[in-house]
Amino acid sequence: MGTRSTIQFYNEYDQENPILCIYQQYDGHIESVGHELAIWLKGKTLINGIQNQKMEGGFANGMGCLAAQYVAAHKNGIGGFYLTTKNDEQQYNYRVRFVEGKIQIEVDNIFKGTPDELLNYKQEEE
Repeated sequence: MGTRSTIQFYNEYDQENPILCIYQQYDGHIESVGHELAIWLKGKTLINGIQNQKMEGGFANGMGCLAAQYVAAHKNGIGGFYLTTKNDEQQYNYRVRFVEGKIQIEVDNIFKGTPDELLNYKQEEE
């Protein structure tokens, strides 16, 4: 059996209702899905409005744009990665928010911090 996980993206103006919910069937633990998510997010800068048409993939025009880019970058075949509902909870549940000008990742009651902090986080053995 795979270690299942969800990832929810939240609009900066509504921290209660996710704008995107993803279910991943395999490798949901922090050292896999968590680190991959953190690495991907580290390369992103959120902006409000597109001012320079030469901006490349390192920018997202708000959380809706960021969430859409995540799906575009990660759904490349059948199975494994699905859209789901906000009530879907699995073994690991990641929440991506934009708080006080920074991208923040929450993992259940285990972790809350920046992508860099998640990459340095060591989960205790259960």
